[in-house]
Amino acid sequence: MSGTVSEAITSEGSLLAVSFLFGVLLMLLYDIFRIIRHFIKHGTVLTAVEDVFYWLLCAVGVFALLYQENGGLLRWFVIGGVALGMLAENSFISPFVIRFFVRILRWCIKGFHKTFGVFGKPLKKVSMFLKKELKKMKKAFKIGISKQ
Repeated sequence: MSGTVSEAITSEGSLLAVSFLFGVLLMLLYDIFRIIRHFIKHGTVLTAVEDVFYWLLCAVGVFALLYQENGGLLRWFVIGGVALGMLAENSFISPFVIRFFVRILRWCIKGFHKTFGVFGKPLKKVSMFLKKELKKMKKAFKIGISKQ
């Protein structure tokens, strides 16, 4: 016993660290969805579709990580490392990231509105008109379908 760590343990430790960082990156990606949802309100269906897309992306990413780093062998400590990375990012980093970017984007939107505010009222009137017309068309369509 020379007191050195075996190469297998070292490679597994680095794989655990990579999987932890990968979990952090996956949650940072989900933070982007959260920031977008903060500005654009989503219904239940669209949120569910986004979440399914996100989790499929996570599954493909974890599979690619396992395939590239471990020859495709399923190692539960890798899954645990990803989960711990996601949990750590969600608990400690995510609130600050979301708050920071929401403030930055609000500041940018506010500046955009001040800069292009001259066009705001006419565009709002056109938008309201189109919205009313779309509602009328939707109602007429529903009535037409129900008569058939």
